[in-house]
Order: sequence, then C-alpha cells, then structure tokens
Amino acid sequence: MKIGFFKLDEERDLFIGKIVTRTMRFPYLILRRPEDRGSANPPEFEIFEPTEDGDEAQVGVVWKRPMKDRDEQFLSGMIDDPSFREPLPIALFGDELQGFDVQWRRERERKPQTFAGGGNGYGQRRAGGGQRQTGGGFAGGSTAGSNGEYVGAGRNLDDEVPF
Repeated sequence: MKIGFFKLDEERDLFIGKIVTRTMRFPYLILRRPEDRGSANPPEFEIFEPTEDGDEAQVGVVWKRPMKDRDEQFLSGMIDDPSFREPLPIALFGDELQGFDVQWRRERERKPQTFAGGGNGYGQRRAGGGQRQTGGGFAGGSTAGSNGEYVGAGRNLDDEVPF
C-alpha cells in the first residue's frame, strides 16, 4: 500500500517527501545520504523530520536490498521514534531521477488463529486453542508481494470491483 513519496530537490541535492497513514502524519520529510559512510554496512539514505525549533530529528534509515524474483533493487528500512509503540517498516521503489514511492505492508502472523463461535468466523479467540470456524469472516491475504509490489489476488488494478 502506498503511504508516501520522495521527490528530488535539485537545488538542495536531497529528496523531499511525506508519509501519511490514518494515525501517522509526516507532511515534510528529508531523505539524504549519510555524511559518514565509513561503517561496514551504511544505510543508503537517512530520513529526517524538521522540528519546530529548526533542528532535524532522524526518524528513519533505508538500505538497498535485492528483489527476490528480479535483478533489481529497492530500498528497505523503517520509520521509528522513541514515542512509537513499534517501528513502521517501509520500502521505497523508484529511482533517484523519478523519485521514490513509499510502500508499506503488514507482516503476516505466523501462528494460526483460532476462534470459538457459531460457525460464522466472527467468534472470539478460544482460550484453550481449537480450530477456526469456517463459513464467513475475512479469509484474504495481502495484495502485496514479498518485495512490496502489487500482486493482485487475481485482479488487475484497472478491473472493476463488484460490491
């Protein structure tokens, strides 16, 4: 799911962008190469947010990662802050000339979910375990592939969706 973007600001030689979700709002972010790239595995870019008093707070980093099924790369990292309950994992797709789209996808829970209830799939978790009831509820998965790309669930983005 696209949650933001970064575009090149040629005058300042850095990227300006934003990330917005229902509960997080970063209306102005700066993406730039780290000044010290002497470490063994330096990030490709660091992400900063300007503060009210004119400073910049680092809120993220991204590294280059290879795509599994293609001979291409993307940027992977996270947005984080001590005030967050947990970091926001992000992936950036694009290039330095055209800019980057910021994508997010939820990691799937590895443990099977179990429910109690009347067979409609809307019951509560069963305290002692048990199997999930069938016959209703959401059984779909993510439409994002392992590298964050749209994989669809059998549909094209331009297909009409019946409601």
